[in-house]
Amino acid sequence: MKSTIILCSGGARSGKSEFAEQLALSLKGRKAYVATGQAFDDEMKDRIKKHQLRRGKEWITFEIPLHLHKNWEEIKNVSDVILIDCLTMFTSNHVFAHGDINTQEDANRIESIILEELRLLLQEINNSNDKTVIFVTNEIGLGIVPENKLARYFRDITGRVNREVASTANKMYLTISGITIELKSQEVHING
Repeated sequence: MKSTIILCSGGARSGKSEFAEQLALSLKGRKAYVATGQAFDDEMKDRIKKHQLRRGKEWITFEIPLHLHKNWEEIKNVSDVILIDCLTMFTSNHVFAHGDINTQEDANRIESIILEELRLLLQEINNSNDKTVIFVTNEIGLGIVPENKLARYFRDITGRVNREVASTANKMYLTISGITIELKSQEVHING
């Protein structure tokens, strides 16, 4: 049976990660948690610790900030349900790993690197059988247009990353203020 891809999105502190974890735990099979966050400061260390405490011991944890597709074989061999939290941190990690964004050319180059990595991962997932992969991401494009260039580039790249996964996802959930709805079944298609 073909693998299933699920995207869980929402704003900061909306409850999307908790929903994704509950969804994963409701499914049969061995669970893997792929954490993309990196603890560079005390605030991030605290966030990571809270996530770890909330998860408990049901999960096999992988800490992979950048190269998800290169680690896919190892992850899929020990798990049936894989939660990747989160695409926003994955994107941020790549932005900082691949140099400064000073120009639109820089932004386009980095975006291409990130999308290629993501496409390779999605291809690996689609070539696997009987896996459920749940991606968590932040919907950061609903607020005001940021005043600084780096923030605008990051917002745009993250939006494209989210669209890439959403386009291949079998289901997509949106969490707002702790309330989650399913979106993919309501998707509108215009033929023309």
